[in-house]
Amino acid sequence: MAIFDDVVVNAKSAASAVSKKAGELYDLSKLRITLASLRSDLNKQYQALGEAFYNEAADEELEAIKAEISDVKQNIDDVEKILAASRNSVKCPNCGQKLNKNAAFCYVCGEAIPKEPAPKCAKCGTELIKGAEYCFKCGTPVNAEKIDNTEE
Repeated sequence: MAIFDDVVVNAKSAASAVSKKAGELYDLSKLRITLASLRSDLNKQYQALGEAFYNEAADEELEAIKAEISDVKQNIDDVEKILAASRNSVKCPNCGQKLNKNAAFCYVCGEAIPKEPAPKCAKCGTELIKGAEYCFKCGTPVNAEKIDNTEE
């Protein structure tokens, strides 16, 4: 019976891993669809801006469209950062080149690539390991409310 129990445990473990990977792929697909939609919205806003400018619209209307364009661009940047993190890459803040996430400088323009500080345990300040559910030093549960991302 021990062999059967091992097979069942291994099968459950494999099924769990496959399920987790499928969920991650689904989430990435949703992000890619969102990114495509945002880019479409951006093109529509640029078109609206061009039409408003051509029709000599009031400055307030032009500024409102420009503000909407800025918001959409920020949303695009946010989604691209999430996708880049999943691919272990970052985008150069100067030229937009995709780089390895460990890059210190852009190989196209030479811009320094800023590093985000690792999350720290809110209780003891230990740098947390990505994906950890508990601090390995003090055992404090890791969740959004307890992570301190500030550098000391």
